[in-house]
Amino acid sequence: MREISKEEFKKSIIENVKNQYRRTIDEATPQQIFQAVSYAIKDVIIDDWIATQKQFDETGAKKVYYLSMEFLMGRALGNNIINLGAKKAVKEALEELGFDLNAIEDQEPDPALGNGGLGRLAACFLDSIATLGLSGDGVGLNYHLGLFKQEFKDELQNAVPNPWIEKESWLTKTEVSYPVTFGNLTVNSRMYDIEVTGYNNQSNKLHLFDLESVDDSIVKEGIDFDKEEIKKNLTLFLYPDDSDDAGRLLRIYQQYFMVSNGAQLILDECVARGSNLHDLYEYAVIQINDTHPTMVIPELIRLLVARGIRMDEAIEIVT
Repeated sequence: MREISKEEFKKSIIENVKNQYRRTIDEATPQQIFQAVSYAIKDVIIDDWIATQKQFDETGAKKVYYLSMEFLMGRALGNNIINLGAKKAVKEALEELGFDLNAIEDQEPDPALGNGGLGRLAACFLDSIATLGLSGDGVGLNYHLGLFKQEFKDELQNAVPNPWIEKESWLTKTEVSYPVTFGNLTVNSRMYDIEVTGYNNQSNKLHLFDLESVDDSIVKEGIDFDKEEIKKNLTLFLYPDDSDDAGRLLRIYQQYFMVSNGAQLILDECVARGSNLHDLYEYAVIQINDTHPTMVIPELIRLLVARGIRMDEAIEIVT
């Protein structure tokens, strides 16, 4: 991990404001300063990630894939600044430019990707994997509207959507996309990445799969929506209401969507690194966070068979 001086950060922030918004520092809004600082931090993270991947490729290290329905990551900017050991340099650079780091960090919405213990556990594991210098990424879903947020109106508690995805965010759209079939219905995914930095160590990634045809507009009053419109609703909410058959089926669709995308990604990445799939276990290890991702076991077997491996051997490889 390379160290960056206060002057480098200061120069990067000024240039980012100019290049992104065609403004001077004095003309920039707090949100634009937030984005400029974020881009400066992202540049460091990307350099670290490239160096990390080169090292893993050279050593042939086995990679862990941490599958979870939730990743309660928290705000990225402040966490990344601390883990990069850059808080003093960034704070001083901003102060010299007339800005307060705490106020800038407050511009970031909290990613609505988890709910409590399970999601925080997953986030801590990703942070620990990167801090320990291990090769490992998270795999989950990119929920647009989170679980819900609570508002009080006329002395009543109401559940409303919790949108958090902005035009500019820590989400990076990738070229990775997979078809996922449910019986007679096929949908297409799109993978988004969030960089995860370890403390004074390397950077890994959280891979979040989204639905290409997702449609936020189908959400009506509160958090109500048509649970049967799978092509539009699959990545809208974390844990949609399962008090009826349509809700229970939607949750199964979500879980299968996640594991099918994850399994296809794992196979593609391992093949790209030299695996012939018969030796898959020498390239990958999968951590299943709670029961939600357990369908990855039969899905991996199914995909291996579809790629020409006999059922008995596919079961042995996955085991």
